[in-house]
Amino acid sequence: MRKKKKKIKIKSVLASILALAFLFFFQVDVNDKNVNQAKELFQTVKSIFCSITIDTNYEVGVVSRVVDGDTVVITLNGKEEKVRFIGVNTPESVGRYAKKPQPYGKEASNYTKKHLDGKTVYLEKDVSDTDKYGRLLRYIWLEEPDKSKLEEKMYNAILLKEGYASVMTYPPDVKYSKIFVEIEKNARDNNIGLWKNKK
Repeated sequence: MRKKKKKIKIKSVLASILALAFLFFFQVDVNDKNVNQAKELFQTVKSIFCSITIDTNYEVGVVSRVVDGDTVVITLNGKEEKVRFIGVNTPESVGRYAKKPQPYGKEASNYTKKHLDGKTVYLEKDVSDTDKYGRLLRYIWLEEPDKSKLEEKMYNAILLKEGYASVMTYPPDVKYSKIFVEIEKNARDNNIGLWKNKK
């Protein structure tokens, strides 16, 4: 799989640069007689910056086929993988529901086709790698993951926001569950999508 993981070496170099800048800013004399103390301070500052470096563990792929509203097939490093969106559930529209889709099932499926089919996406893992059916479990981002733009850039959240899905949480994959519940509540309160006329 093509992984867009931040390399430890790069992370260490960046942390070293930040640590040096920190020492320079606070005018720490690394040529002081107590060189060992200066080195120790440098390593401490470096480790702090390493620990707060933004985590960018994700995979990049292209959506080759949309199965339904919450499941797609993504090509990762030349191999097709079926991917199930974490934390959300759209009404069924395939399999035994093909002839008689659940209410709003076709709408959700068509929405996902319109927004994901053929697109490059960024896959974020939670705790579990796959479900019992062998599908990858991932959060799908339309751009490089940015938690501050979750409702605009994470497709799982977008489905909830636009009323095409409801929250479905399976521990241990609960990273965004509280946020998802809030997004769904807002969609419900505003009668958006599948929540129309359900009050």
